[in-house]
Amino acid sequence: MHGKFGNGTQRALEDPLSATDVTSNRAPARTGGRAGKRLAIIKGARAVFGREGYSRTSIEAIAAEACVSTRTIYNHFENKDHLFSEVVHASASQVAEAFVETVEQQVKGVDLRTDLIALGEAFVSHRTRFPEHFAMIRQIKAEAQHFPAAVIDAWQQAGPSQVQRELGGRLQALAEAGLLRLNNPARAARHFIALVSAEITIRPPSAPALSAAEVLESVTSGVDAFLHGYERRTGG
Repeated sequence: MHGKFGNGTQRALEDPLSATDVTSNRAPARTGGRAGKRLAIIKGARAVFGREGYSRTSIEAIAAEACVSTRTIYNHFENKDHLFSEVVHASASQVAEAFVETVEQQVKGVDLRTDLIALGEAFVSHRTRFPEHFAMIRQIKAEAQHFPAAVIDAWQQAGPSQVQRELGGRLQALAEAGLLRLNNPARAARHFIALVSAEITIRPPSAPALSAAEVLESVTSGVDAFLHGYERRTGG
């Protein structure tokens, strides 16, 4: 890859992806004006990058997906590199912010195990809630050696790192309440993520999707394993 990534990875989008239907396979109908066209391009690009990866994706394919002309794309983005960096940053931010919002709604602070299960479900549910984002992330990982470090870092900071900070903060609060024993919240957050998502992430891509009951069972098993190592026990 070559081109100018710096500006694209640092700038917030004028029209966040969260304003769209994230489960749609096609870009939304344009709402008119420059903002609507830009939003259609961003969403269309995310779908195509997720299907084809960076290297195989063309501006022409993105234009067809977004129902705009290639000229319109170049009116908004300098090149494919610029568009890709904008899409990655915006999509990762959207997923991370949705995770934080879900946690705030579902974690009630009543029971340790119940709260941890809610945290785990919030984390794994985003893989089905944002399928195009995670399809794109799989492509990024497969082609990681071709991307400048700045692009990978921008994705990490906008998405995974934000989620891990939220989880670490929640676990630290539980430790301060005397419910968990931990001295490294960031490491505990990584352990938690690995345990609640293990059975889901190691499944082959061709495997059928887990049912809601199977997801809950998987998350619960991961939470119980986490508690085995981290729960503060009376007299222990």
